Amino acid sequence: MKMLSKVIAMRAKISLSILVRSISTTIRMNRFFRRLPLLAKLLLIGFIPLCFLVYLALQVHYEKTAKLRLFEQYKGYIDESADINALIDALQEERKYSFDYAITHGMRPELELQRPHTDSLIRKLLRSGNPALVGFTGYTKLGELAAIRNGIDSFSTAPNGVMHFYSNTVFRLNTLNTLPPANTAFLHPIYKDLMAQKILSEMITYLGIIRSNIYNVLHTRKYMVETLVGTVGTHDVYQSYEAELLAKATPDLLGQYRELRSGTALKPTISYIDTLFKRFSFDSTYTAAAWWKVSDEGSAALRRFQQNIWNHINSKVDELYERERAARNRTLVLLLFSLFSVLAAVSYIVYLITQSLLRLRHAAERIAAGETGVPLQPESKDALGSLAASISTIDHNNQALAEAAAAIGKGIFDVPIRPRSDKDLLAHALIQMKEALRHYTEKMEQLVASRTEELARSNEDLQRFAHVASHDLKEPLRKISTYSGILVDQQKEALSEKGKLYLEKINEASRRMAVMIEGVLTYSTVSAGGQPMEMVDLNAILEDVKSDLELAIIQKDAKIEHHRLPQVPGIPMLLQQLFYNLINNALKFTAPGKPPYIRISVRPADPKAVGKSGDQEPMLHFEVSDNGIGFDPESADRMFAVFSRLNPRDEYEGTGLGLALCKRIVQRHGGDLYATGAVGKGATFHILLPAQGSVREI
Repeated sequence: MKMLSKVIAMRAKISLSILVRSISTTIRMNRFFRRLPLLAKLLLIGFIPLCFLVYLALQVHYEKTAKLRLFEQYKGYIDESADINALIDALQEERKYSFDYAITHGMRPELELQRPHTDSLIRKLLRSGNPALVGFTGYTKLGELAAIRNGIDSFSTAPNGVMHFYSNTVFRLNTLNTLPPANTAFLHPIYKDLMAQKILSEMITYLGIIRSNIYNVLHTRKYMVETLVGTVGTHDVYQSYEAELLAKATPDLLGQYRELRSGTALKPTISYIDTLFKRFSFDSTYTAAAWWKVSDEGSAALRRFQQNIWNHINSKVDELYERERAARNRTLVLLLFSLFSVLAAVSYIVYLITQSLLRLRHAAERIAAGETGVPLQPESKDALGSLAASISTIDHNNQALAEAAAAIGKGIFDVPIRPRSDKDLLAHALIQMKEALRHYTEKMEQLVASRTEELARSNEDLQRFAHVASHDLKEPLRKISTYSGILVDQQKEALSEKGKLYLEKINEASRRMAVMIEGVLTYSTVSAGGQPMEMVDLNAILEDVKSDLELAIIQKDAKIEHHRLPQVPGIPMLLQQLFYNLINNALKFTAPGKPPYIRISVRPADPKAVGKSGDQEPMLHFEVSDNGIGFDPESADRMFAVFSRLNPRDEYEGTGLGLALCKRIVQRHGGDLYATGAVGKGATFHILLPAQGSVREI
């Protein structure tokens, strides 16, 4: 018990010391801000929204620039896909010439012209630097192209072998030409065109196999039924790709494809193929040469259609990229305009207030010098206008008093009267009225009381002005909310989803800050013991804190873990500040290379540990633990002192007020706050708060 008494006495002494230091610091800060020139105070008011706008401008510019870089990556992907398709088309052309050369020994000049073109496209893909294409000549069999060509030139490779090699290579290259994710917002306007060209590439490949097999049969007149049996699966796959094209292509592409299907050599080509597989027998409609010609024209028409789609995709991508870049520039210009507009508005308001106060000061100096009839008209109906009216009233009263005193007559008075200046008409009139004023003391006391009352009203107006000036903190917040709303309304098509989310968070933060300012102003007018309490949901408090610290949590890859927390009686604004400071400290004082891990838990407090008897209300024991740098246990009490810092300022930023404020908040709620930990092993902050209790005032 003696030890417990000593601990309680020590804590009381520490709490009293902290309280005294807090009061002393508050008094010093109050004196400091009171001594600041009015211009400096007004500039401080305007500095906060300017900082927010500068941050917003930088953040939006970063967002837009990152989006453009991502767009450039997709452009590179599309260009590379075009190169792969070009290589596939070149290999199919070479397959056509090689197959014909293996059968008829013809088309040698065309084959020799095609091979260098194919090689140049292979070299271009090898120089692309894309990790996905590293070693592609090996696993796509393109590394065996030289050997196949030698076999074709020496007629040691059979036509079927030629068709097998080139077709398999084309099939493998098609697997490299994948589509980006369907939910890519940038490519949404051209995504169906990308799918269409991909499907057309497959259709051209399978059509080449079918027409080559038919040509082989027509030329050799052998293995007709066997060839049809072996090719029927290829025909089915081709038809499935054609059905997919009809289902996924845009209406414009469907119209173009139907015209192609009915108005080019593709019509007789597909018609003859469908007839063959329907009858399962060859007829005399085409000779080998005639079939090779008409099917080649049909395939060429299909390739031209695919190339037209690629041209459309490239032009559309360039258009989308330019549009996105223009949107970024417009957004940046709008933000800069907003920044300069706020700067100009703040500067102009500061100038107007300063000029008004200068006019009031000059008028007061003239009246203080004894001058009357000073022209001073109220320019507004606010605190400055009321102050001007009060000073003008004093001036009018002085003039009326001087005129009344001069009219009363001359007299003798015991107290000497010294004019304040040569223009002090009132003093000169009073000198002439000394004797007469002796008989009018009561009347003069009434006049003095009247002037005192007017001076009191003037002082009240000055206090009202100070209160209104503090309320002007809300105006910059309203402007932030307004300009953010303008961005959402006017630039919502240009902003990314992430950008819209940031604007929504700015609006929410502005609203919460306005509520906090209102709460602080209300709190400043409530005497001690008059602050209302309510049941506070700590889960909602933590969600708000995590939302406020979302950027730091993401940047540090932090993890915050907590189970369902209870409701406690308290003041929401103060409890949110408590958990904000503790979690923000845990994010700040992190160990190098270790993502922050913050755990919040609660359990019933041990009555003996908190010094409570059984008949007093129960307490809850909250713990906020982290895996940060920790602290020396000997500094556990000192860290809660005002402006106390345990770490160098150049390593960890902060004012040294956060934990002192936390301590005061907990004590205001009838609880206690202390910390445990060790250097390099993290820290745990213990919060003791009343469990339920009645909602009261503190």
